[in-house]
Amino acid sequence: MVGLWCAVLAGCQAPLRPIFPAVAPPIVWPAPPDSPRIRYIGELRGEASLGVSPSGWQAFQAVLIGPRPTAEFVRPSAVAVAGERVFIADLGLGVVHLLDLETRRYAMLRGSPDDPLRVPIDVTIVPGRALVVADRGRGALDVFDLDGNWQVTRHVAGVSAPISAAWDAARNALWVVDPTVHACLAVPMAPLAAAWAPTEQVTQRLGGRGDAPGAFNFPTAVTWHAQVGLVVADAMNFRVQVFDDALAAVASFGQKGDAAGDFARPRDVAVDSEGHIYVLDNQFENIQVFDRGGRLLMAFGQGGDRPGEFALPAGLTIDAQDRIWVADSYNRRVQVFQYLSEKASCVQ
Repeated sequence: MVGLWCAVLAGCQAPLRPIFPAVAPPIVWPAPPDSPRIRYIGELRGEASLGVSPSGWQAFQAVLIGPRPTAEFVRPSAVAVAGERVFIADLGLGVVHLLDLETRRYAMLRGSPDDPLRVPIDVTIVPGRALVVADRGRGALDVFDLDGNWQVTRHVAGVSAPISAAWDAARNALWVVDPTVHACLAVPMAPLAAAWAPTEQVTQRLGGRGDAPGAFNFPTAVTWHAQVGLVVADAMNFRVQVFDDALAAVASFGQKGDAAGDFARPRDVAVDSEGHIYVLDNQFENIQVFDRGGRLLMAFGQGGDRPGEFALPAGLTIDAQDRIWVADSYNRRVQVFQYLSEKASCVQ
């Protein structure tokens, strides 16, 4: 018995299991005999997805009183990825989860002790610098370092309900979507070590209510990509608009309907390394993929709870490895897919 407790306290632990076990047979889209372009990787549901068993004192406690509860996603709304660090905004808990897939570390980000997160609806990465959380409930942008440490809370003049944010490297600015003013607003992003003004000022404004090119009707998401430009989900105009570096509208696609290429509720947008535009439709519960001119290339997903199925999905991002991360809100999980470039001849 003494030997057993010594082994437990010494931290004996089984090898870590893979976070994303191999899927066999592969789940891909489109289905054979077409060449696959999207492959299902797996899912995250919370802290337990890191696959870490208790060791040392925690293992001893688990033997005596049972394992401690682990944090689970309740209503994931958005995902941001920096290397192997995955940040998940959770509207159900009012927090941001940090899962480091490399170190298997978990943390729960709550923001300032004096003014914690309330409605963290979107997360975005300023590469190499920071995580920015758009909190619609407080009308605030909360800035964390990439280890998950809260740094500052900032409000932007003219922004009362930030719902989406995206980093624009060309402008060294953060684009913030506020549907109450039907616009995307550019905000300068000072280094974390620099002094911030109590209220940041908007340097550029794109939009205004309407249906003409460059106008929006309750926009819900924005992303920026060096090859494509600024991409905006113009939700209640049932379209996606694309803008060049001069903020001129260069493409607009989509309409209200239920045919291929139509939209019911475009909620989020992302762009892969080859410039394809992905549109997450909250109501259709699928993702449609377009070229930068708006030509429909393919679609995947449907309602349900199996791999590749969604229940009111809310957030979409594509990382530097062309992994596609989807906040599958009402399934209480994040699903992960891999874009397979046109050069790929087979599923790995």
